[in-house]
This record gives sequence, structure tokens and C-alpha cells, in this order.
Amino acid sequence: MRARYHSPYIRENCGTACSTHCPPSPSKVELPASPCPELLITNSVPSDFQANEIHQLILNTDAEISALGDEITRVQCALDRLELRRAGLRDFVKSHRAVVSIVRRLPRDILGEIFSHYLRDASDSEYPPSGSPTLLLHLVGVCDRWRTIALASPLLW
Repeated sequence: MRARYHSPYIRENCGTACSTHCPPSPSKVELPASPCPELLITNSVPSDFQANEIHQLILNTDAEISALGDEITRVQCALDRLELRRAGLRDFVKSHRAVVSIVRRLPRDILGEIFSHYLRDASDSEYPPSGSPTLLLHLVGVCDRWRTIALASPLLW
């Protein structure tokens, strides 16, 4: 699942036109105009009129911040739903790909030969030791078809 917080200062390479998919850099974010920009770079005291304008600007900006928070929550919920749907669809496709996989169409005798080679090659290695039932248990534990084939193959026993 995707992290719930995505910093607007991090631009990811999305592979498409970033103006539509990625957040702008902080220097390009459109901010409200300050009613008295000179007060931001000095220690001057604002007049009563300027103070009222600044208070109103703060109230309006706080309201926009709150609205943006609500919108972010709504969009994040939509994103979470989309990610869950995508994960579900991926699982769906994965299970259906397994149904039409080539291994399901292998004839029983060919699969039995593959099992025999697997056991012979694995027995030549250091682990598990030759004659270990663990290897055969792996084969018979895969599915009913493999179990039936393995149990019916005398070369494996």
C-alpha cells in the first residue's frame, strides 16, 4: 500500500508529463498575495487597517488549508480504493494465468519423468541427503494432480 503522506517537495519521475501528475516545486505553488509584503521583511508594526487585512487573509487561508485537507483525505480514500481494486485484479489475473499454464497440460508420464529427474538431481546435492522423503513430500504437497502422479510413479519410491 502506498504511504498516506506524500510530500509536495518530492518530485517522483512518473514517466509522463509531470505538470499533470506530479506536484509542482514549492517555488511554483500559487500563494495568495500578501496585503503588505514590506512587513514580511521588516520589524515594522502594521497599522490597524493592515492588521485587519492580515487577520482576514489568515482566516481565508486557514479555511483553504482545511478544505485542502478534506480534499486530500477524499482523494487518498479514492486512491486507497483504486489500489485495493488493482491488487484484487492482479490476484484474479494471477490465479487465472495458473489455470491456463503450460504445466497443467503436461502429460502424466512427462510430469513423472520431471519428478524423477528432480529427485535424482536433488539427491546428488548435499542437502537433503539421499533417500530423504522431504523431496517427495514437496512434490506431493503441490496439488492433487501432482500427488496422484507421484504416488503412481514407482520410480520415485
